[in-house]
Amino acid sequence: MLRNPPLLRQRRQAPAATADGTGPGKGRFFLWNVFPGFLPPQMLLAIDIGNSSVVMGAYGDKDDDNDDDPLATRRLPADRRGGPEALRESLLAFWQESGFGAQEFEDAALCSVVAPLTELWKGMLADVLEREPLILHQRMELGLILEVRNPDQVGMDRLVDAAAVRARTTGAAVAVDFGTATTFNVVDAGGRFRGGAIAPGLATAAESLMERAPVLLDLAREVGDQSPASTGVALVPPPSVIGRDTDEALRSGVVLGYAGLVEGLLARIRDELDTPMTVIATGGFGNIVTPLTGAIDQYDPWLTLAGIRTVYRLNAGRA
Repeated sequence: MLRNPPLLRQRRQAPAATADGTGPGKGRFFLWNVFPGFLPPQMLLAIDIGNSSVVMGAYGDKDDDNDDDPLATRRLPADRRGGPEALRESLLAFWQESGFGAQEFEDAALCSVVAPLTELWKGMLADVLEREPLILHQRMELGLILEVRNPDQVGMDRLVDAAAVRARTTGAAVAVDFGTATTFNVVDAGGRFRGGAIAPGLATAAESLMERAPVLLDLAREVGDQSPASTGVALVPPPSVIGRDTDEALRSGVVLGYAGLVEGLLARIRDELDTPMTVIATGGFGNIVTPLTGAIDQYDPWLTLAGIRTVYRLNAGRA
């Protein structure tokens, strides 16, 4: 059962961006600069570093129990070629557009599956915030019991997703994260992380098919398909499961077939758990698959950020 049942909760609006363009937070009125007894907000910067992208989220109160939604977010390519200075510029641009300044952030928490980027972000954040971020790891308090063979080999993003669904459900739950890979992360009713499944991501599967069968891509383009260059096939469902041309047949197999993969794995997980379970989807391709199946209860684009915040709060002593 969901503790926060709405499908997509209404996000609070971020403060207006700075008007003078001189930097994040400049030109804004801060009560704590005028009234010594008025404390500034203790904001948290949550950062999710994946194989394809980096997502930043700003939380208005790092200790607020009641709101999992970030005030503002930004998605960046997972690229380290520009070094720490490029990351710094991206962070400051995010703050400026959202109307925040470094002085409003008490802390930062970072979940990463890309070690070289972890070190770049860690150093940059320590310089900007004058405090090292909390780097999430498998031996932290997660609000979970890890019942897997090798906990240290489980991607931290998977554990963060599991922590997020555990924090907002009262029974068994599965977090399905649609990214470069699609991960199924299973938590039973007792709060035990049982493991799950890892499948090729939706775009990854499409790219692999087009790479190995380029003739199909040529045929699809003959019927006027305007597919993304990265996948070669439009990641939208066709009007019918029975495709009338190569483009429709490809979209049926890739998109509807992928929904079938998700349904099949979730059905098997449910049978193995032998109990009702809540399924929450997230990730960049989750908004494509979720409407195509009744097996997913909720789509939350910020589930991983919420999980980072959950784990951060469980480790406030800076584990």
